[in-house]
Amino acid sequence: MRQASNRSRVRGGSDARQRSNDPGAWLTGLMQDETGDRLTPTHTTRKGRRLRYYISNRLISGGKDISGWRLPGPALENAVIDVIVRQLQDAAITHRVLALPEARSAEAVQTSVADLVTRLQGQGGQFGADILASGRIARGQIDLELNRKTLASALGIAADHLHPDLAHVTASFDLRRRGVEVKVIAGDTVPQPDPHLRSMLIRAHGWARDLKAGVQLMEIARRESVPGAFIRTRAQLAFLSPKIQAAILDGTQPPELTLKRLVSVTHPLDWAEQECLFDF
Repeated sequence: MRQASNRSRVRGGSDARQRSNDPGAWLTGLMQDETGDRLTPTHTTRKGRRLRYYISNRLISGGKDISGWRLPGPALENAVIDVIVRQLQDAAITHRVLALPEARSAEAVQTSVADLVTRLQGQGGQFGADILASGRIARGQIDLELNRKTLASALGIAADHLHPDLAHVTASFDLRRRGVEVKVIAGDTVPQPDPHLRSMLIRAHGWARDLKAGVQLMEIARRESVPGAFIRTRAQLAFLSPKIQAAILDGTQPPELTLKRLVSVTHPLDWAEQECLFDF
């Protein structure tokens, strides 16, 4: 989420291209927000853990501009790599790597792209900082400009032979909160089921069957070696609407829909009310 507070100590110099003292902050000087303000690395310590962020530069002095961004550093860095990787993979599939695709070179191009993707995913920021020329985030969208010379060199292709659209990347961009964690959603995402939530849903159906068959709740709790409240709050998952349950099973539920959130409230019996309550 966007936040105006800044309780962290900034790392990095005034030069837009200067790298932070933190080797992980490889996006330093490369990203701007929708106002043109650069995103600056910063960090804070919480419960002994060092947490990195990128914030709009105007917030460094503790400004209250609500339009400023405060983004989790590793999540933003991973999202940028993922967006670049998807751009390259999609271009290879649709034959948009070369300005003038040739059948005889198609296999070699596919191999070059696959090798480059492996480097980006393996080396991350070390190589990503060389590939990325600049980037800009706005509500709902991220735009990246890749360094054509570096990109062409990495692919083993002359820069003027690259497709004109290859170096410009536009993807969807959003932030969602899951508990205290802010999750960066960039580009088309692959569903990722929450294994703990999915497992609990399956167990809840077993407990619901037992309760329907007349087994006492405390008997189930003793069998499971858990308090009765544990069974009571989690068995209600079996009575969620089919739409919510299907989303949990296939991983398309909102990131905010955690097990903690589901068990912290009593679910309404009406399925439409449930879906409204849990943002479906």
